[in-house]
Amino acid sequence: MRTHLEHRTASRALVLSALLAVTFILSSAQAQAPSPDALRGLDAYQAMDLANAWKGQPVTSFATPQAVHFEFPDGATVEVPLPEDEMLVSVAPFLVHTHPCATHFMSGCQGELVDEPFHVRAELGDGTVVIDQEMRTMANGFIDLWLPRGHSVELTFETGDYRTVGVVGTHDDSWTCITTLQLARVER
Repeated sequence: MRTHLEHRTASRALVLSALLAVTFILSSAQAQAPSPDALRGLDAYQAMDLANAWKGQPVTSFATPQAVHFEFPDGATVEVPLPEDEMLVSVAPFLVHTHPCATHFMSGCQGELVDEPFHVRAELGDGTVVIDQEMRTMANGFIDLWLPRGHSVELTFETGDYRTVGVVGTHDDSWTCITTLQLARVER
């Protein structure tokens, strides 16, 4: 059985732990608040993660074949270059609802299927498979794919009894937002 002192010490430790946790959460949230400073030193992958996390915040973010772009309410802009050998293609497979798009706006684009599991396969024209794995759509209904530049890539998305297949490009003038891949029931 605990003594009164042990109980009080344990209670204080619990309160201190809770306060530290709250302080850490608040400081992490402040460190991630939309600002040009939050992007300093980030690569394109990290910038995309932050852009997706900032959806709904007062910042406009979008991806071109060359960079991840940010526009802040005060007029400040930041561009984080994409890797020389990879391009971002964001895909929102859909059943019923989609939107026409060519440039992916992480701050605005919303796909139909949120947190949906998919088997994703990406194959180059020469048969090289660059992605063959299970992935989930994010809160925006998209899956971000990092694909080799300079190719036509066949994409296959499957979930349950539904599948869609399409070809995308990863060239300097290619789309970064793919909203045309409608899922159809597959006969098994």
